[in-house]
Amino acid sequence: MSKYTKLLSVAGLACLPGMALADGPTLGSLLEGSGIAVTGYTSASYSTNLNDGKTLFYRAYDGKTDTITIDQASLTIAYAPESGFGATVNILAGEDSTIINANYGDGDSIFSLPTAFVSYANSGLTVIAGRFGSLAGYEVTADNAAPFISRSWLFQNTQPFFHTGLRASYKFNDIFTAQLGAVNSAPQASTVDANKQKTLEANLTITPVKSLLVSLTNYLGVDDFEAGGTFPVAGPTDGTYTTRTNISDVVVQWTATDKLTLALNGDIADFKGIYTARGVALYGLFQATDLIGFRARVEIAEQAFKDGNGAGLSGTDSFKVYTGELVLSPSKHFDLLAEVRYDTSNHDVFPNGFTDSGEGASPRFKDSGGSFAVKGIFKF
Repeated sequence: MSKYTKLLSVAGLACLPGMALADGPTLGSLLEGSGIAVTGYTSASYSTNLNDGKTLFYRAYDGKTDTITIDQASLTIAYAPESGFGATVNILAGEDSTIINANYGDGDSIFSLPTAFVSYANSGLTVIAGRFGSLAGYEVTADNAAPFISRSWLFQNTQPFFHTGLRASYKFNDIFTAQLGAVNSAPQASTVDANKQKTLEANLTITPVKSLLVSLTNYLGVDDFEAGGTFPVAGPTDGTYTTRTNISDVVVQWTATDKLTLALNGDIADFKGIYTARGVALYGLFQATDLIGFRARVEIAEQAFKDGNGAGLSGTDSFKVYTGELVLSPSKHFDLLAEVRYDTSNHDVFPNGFTDSGEGASPRFKDSGGSFAVKGIFKF
């Protein structure tokens, strides 16, 4: 379960001239005393394509370039007592909401509801019902908790973002925590399930020592696909076919020192008879000082379409992705990130302009691509 730091503060009462007012409780202290945590952040970015054009492929939230973007304006309200009922709601505004809503089949609004669930806790057991984040992956949607501006290839191409359903978590001791749930379809995290079957999720998190974390996750379901390999978020249509889906994910994180963190994320996503994607991402996060940090990510991945899958796609594409980032934190409330990313493939799969400028123009592709981006994040 996510932990929300209580950071809300408001201005105090103004003093009348010549009079002193006694100190009274602020809204922040009242909320803290009631167990309600309110947090938020706002992020904006600018990126440019290393190829010719404004489109980046295999990206989660940064597919467009050469524009200043308000990515995320987020507000989270959480009441999560150690025992009893609670609730958590996250409201998100910004361009990234259009991606989240597209996965949910809810249109292209710049407002979204990534998280909204009720919870019940008792001893080591916690149960949540509603909409919540995926158990898979090292990276997350929230900009204030994501290690890089761009999300990994694995994040976009093998992992679900959010789910709607039911999840139970039990902490056996300081070493083992297990989670089990039933959710609507995992591949596209749709709000509306395209069939009667649900996806089962399971996770085991192991922390043998304080500096080491191992997370093992699996999603197993039955899902419908349309011609072209797309997922019918609004329900089955003519030509829809059904297959078993399985997503296996492993995360290992080692806090080597108080300044250096190393991590590994591996995934296999298998849509039987249609498509398989797999890969591994390696991370290095180094916080040199309170002001300056350096981060690096290296990925090796591939996607393979099965012959005769009915999706009209075939072949195997392999990828190598290299990402480097500089982080400046002049205050605890503000981060400035600068990132360079370079992608390569065994095939020409990255957009690179057009062959002509007239009506007969057709897109060009090459076997490499990348971007440079900067992002500012203000947290409160």
